[in-house]
Order: sequence, then structure tokens, then C-alpha cells
Amino acid sequence: MKFLRIGQIMQLTGLSRMTIYRLELAGEFPKRRRLSKNSVAWLDTDIAQWAESRPISQLSGTAGTTTSGSGGAAYG
Repeated sequence: MKFLRIGQIMQLTGLSRMTIYRLELAGEFPKRRRLSKNSVAWLDTDIAQWAESRPISQLSGTAGTTTSGSGGAAYG
């Protein structure tokens, strides 16, 4: 178990500071832990569980599919 500070959380998740705080307030992100009067951090295990719980994004559109009968050949 390891404590992660906000900069590390931002780097790991790709989320901004405000997005992390907004998600936390909405109950959609792990709660931070108070380390001292002026210091907070998140548990690495909480962040890992949150990351694993995120849905896998589906690609939208038709990239990579062919609509012509030529198998995608541009000429011929």
C-alpha cells in the first residue's frame, strides 16, 4: 500500500485536478485520506480499483470497414 499525491493521480489518470475533485464530490472517485493537517493523499489500491472499474470505451464510426466490394482496394 502506497499513498499517492494529487500530481501523481493526475499523471496516472490523465484527469485534471478539478475533474478529480468534482468526481470525488460526486462519489465517482475514491476519497482522499488526510495524512496531516495540511496534507492529503489517495491510496494506490483505491485508485487501481477505480481504474479497473472504468468501462472500456467502444470505438464509434466505421473506420476500418469497407463498403465497396473491392476489399478496400483504391484502384484496380
